[in-house]
Amino acid sequence: MVDEGNKGGGSDGLESDAAGCIYATDYEHNAVLRRKPDGSWETVVHDPRLLWPDTMSIATDGYLYVTANQLHRQARYHGGQDLRHKPYSLFRTRIDARPVELR
Repeated sequence: MVDEGNKGGGSDGLESDAAGCIYATDYEHNAVLRRKPDGSWETVVHDPRLLWPDTMSIATDGYLYVTANQLHRQARYHGGQDLRHKPYSLFRTRIDARPVELR
């Protein structure tokens, strides 16, 4: 185990690409971050519509796809009132990376 220090936000999803980068959602900042093989972090995308970014997938088209599940807006966190807005969203952002191919 290695302490990587404070990365500035909570994560609810991880993904990796063929170049060795790791992608982490940052639900506290409506963002997706990328950790490069050299250990540095950068913001891939930040958008107020990324309400609790969760599951991610890198596709062969060079895009990162990410869901925004609005978990923090569920009724159980707001006295029984559901504050989620439908339709739920799937976002994509170009990262020009290839997915890890499992064999």
